[in-house]
Amino acid sequence: MTRGRLPLAVTGAAAAVLLAAAGASAHAVLVRSAPPSGASLSAAPAAVVLEFSEPVAPGLSAATVTDGSGTVVSTVASLSADRRSLTVSLRPLGTGVYTVRWRVLSTADGHATTGFFLFAVGQPVGGQVRGTAAAAPPVSQVAVRWLNFAAALFLAGAAAFYAAVLRPSLASLDPASAALACDAVRPLRRAEAAAAGMLVVGVVGEFILQASALLDAPPAAAWRAGLLGAMLGGTKTGWSVLVRLAGAAVLLVPPTPSGRILRAVLLLWCAIVGAITALFGGPASLGGSPHLPLVILVAVVYGLLGATAAVVIPLVPGVRVPPLWPTSLLAAGTILAGVTVNSHAAALGLAASAVDWAHLAAAGVWVGGLPSLWLVLRRAPPSARTALAAVLVPRFSRAAGVSLLVLAVTGMYGALVHVPSVRALAVTPYGRLLSVKLVLVAAAAGLGAYNRFVLRPRLAARKGERVVARFLRALAAEVSVGAAVVLVVAALTITPPASVTLPAATPPQPPLVLAGMAGPFRVELTVTPAQPGWNRLEVTVRGPAGPLDPASSRVLLRALKLDEDLSPVTLTLQPRGDRFAAEGSEVGLAGLWELHVVVRRRGAPDETVVFPLLLGSVTRKSSDPQALRLLERARRAAVRVRTWREREQIADGAGGVAVTDLELVRPDRLRYRTAGGNEAVIIGSTRYFRTAGGPWEKDTLPNPLSLEGPFAAYLQEPQGAVLGRRGTCADEPCQAVVWRSPGGTAVFGAWVGERTARVYRLLMLAPAHHMTAEASDHDLPLRIAPP
Repeated sequence: MTRGRLPLAVTGAAAAVLLAAAGASAHAVLVRSAPPSGASLSAAPAAVVLEFSEPVAPGLSAATVTDGSGTVVSTVASLSADRRSLTVSLRPLGTGVYTVRWRVLSTADGHATTGFFLFAVGQPVGGQVRGTAAAAPPVSQVAVRWLNFAAALFLAGAAAFYAAVLRPSLASLDPASAALACDAVRPLRRAEAAAAGMLVVGVVGEFILQASALLDAPPAAAWRAGLLGAMLGGTKTGWSVLVRLAGAAVLLVPPTPSGRILRAVLLLWCAIVGAITALFGGPASLGGSPHLPLVILVAVVYGLLGATAAVVIPLVPGVRVPPLWPTSLLAAGTILAGVTVNSHAAALGLAASAVDWAHLAAAGVWVGGLPSLWLVLRRAPPSARTALAAVLVPRFSRAAGVSLLVLAVTGMYGALVHVPSVRALAVTPYGRLLSVKLVLVAAAAGLGAYNRFVLRPRLAARKGERVVARFLRALAAEVSVGAAVVLVVAALTITPPASVTLPAATPPQPPLVLAGMAGPFRVELTVTPAQPGWNRLEVTVRGPAGPLDPASSRVLLRALKLDEDLSPVTLTLQPRGDRFAAEGSEVGLAGLWELHVVVRRRGAPDETVVFPLLLGSVTRKSSDPQALRLLERARRAAVRVRTWREREQIADGAGGVAVTDLELVRPDRLRYRTAGGNEAVIIGSTRYFRTAGGPWEKDTLPNPLSLEGPFAAYLQEPQGAVLGRRGTCADEPCQAVVWRSPGGTAVFGAWVGERTARVYRLLMLAPAHHMTAEASDHDLPLRIAPP
């Protein structure tokens, strides 16, 4: 194969590998779980469900649940059809705190993520970790990845330095100086071989470390179970390992005449195998193909012919052996393609992968070329060092300037893709690491500017060995900063991007303030931002003697999701000055919630107030027939009731509240008293009323009063009705029902007795109207007369 076709073949193979790596998004992180992190459940769940942002690899993703003693209480784990949800079945759980740990491998970018969270059964989680915690990458994994990045960038930089800087510079020197300077090339060749060997060992070590951590098993046991082979051939992590090993193997071939031919043959062989593998969808897919024997035969025959050619061709007189630098460049580019296969960009498509490869190539030319320049000048004979520096430094300075421009453009693209806002630079681990990287790059650029604009003119003027020594010291400092940049990059590549860890910004919303009465106490519950997801819950309690004393009291919040039969959530709010507070996503799912705030005092009975809370919206269009039938039964039962009592609490969402006790006698008699002391008696169209114990007054209503039964007016023409959770009301089982008003302006939730169809509690939410109403004393003797 001619030298002109060889680059095209390897470029095509690299493009095929990148196409095989194309996906939709980046990094599989935990989005939500059931039960939520930090939840305190009254009943044990049958399973734990984990939902991830990306599909995860089957067989290489797992989760376990352990109790307080570390005993595993989970059984099997299964993936959903879209591979985004992992369901972990549980044995029967007793009272206690449980830890959920997961290890998953993203099929989008080949990155592994791990983490844990806690939940409790029959008790609060307490002061233990409540949030979802993602495990930090092990130091050993970051260190090995750092060495691999440094080796890959050095190999790319050395190949580019020799091809674009050193080779033309030697050609411009006089024969005597060029002959002396050529002695400095040998240490560079030895350094390349050492870096290629280090890359082979490092890539294998990195794969073993990552596989052991992900599979939670020793490498030997994982290999015997076939998991290492599946990970190597069926994941982007494995593909990255294979591609980088192929590139390093080419560079380990000695640069002899036969070795140069063997390098070209090996590169073409890798290109053919890579293209076929990408065509079949990866090594694992190729393994199940009926054409595999033919592929192996072709590869073996080609390999034998290539090895024979590498031995015979140099012996033929007049045949020109291909130069070394093209194969070195292509092998180094293949190694960088292997890095890109396992990068964040690989999950975003071919364009993002190409930009990532260009970013790595530019970093290789600049950061990877710095050690090559230092090594050649350091090992050059003193008699030729000044002349060599005068021609090397200007050429390298121009290449580094172009590389810095490419780094700036491609880095800006990467930042726009992976960092959604300036705030993310400060509040996410990825953003903070990127900020450190930018500072270090700026420092390296400053050193480069000093070398270019201060020392370079002096070197060009050949002002002597002292200037060269100063330049070498400045170059060593720039290499050190570059090594620090590579260390940060190694950590960045295994840190989830800010785009998947930063919650979407929402417009600022005024907090929802629900007020009510719990016995003698006025209770205010503030929910911020009162949207699905994370919320802060704050409660203030004031009695006749002032604020509640935290030293002798506790405030609990029990949350029931009415439209789903999820386990109740109980939170112990922590004292914060004159408030009691908690925050998290325990009360964060969209839908209708019933919140019970319990005031618990030493030596006194508990006092409770109930608030409705709607997060998001109720979007169900069609009604559940069973829900409609239950509401119709409730309406018919209500119109048969002759007398009853109600207690209504209506909050405006801004701290205002009206609490009213009512007595009702059908068809047209009503008596009520508000918490402020106002009273009224209505009989037909005649109303008697007084304010705070004052004299009674009388007036006539425009329309006479007409009563239908407890809450009967709200039960007519329900829209989007759905059955919710089950519970117990008084002495009978009851069912929660959620529906909307005909115009959609109000949302209702009700507890309906399954035996009597009696509505025990009604919740109503409308603009500035959060009502909790309870009915009691149905059909008991009740007399309402004029005062």
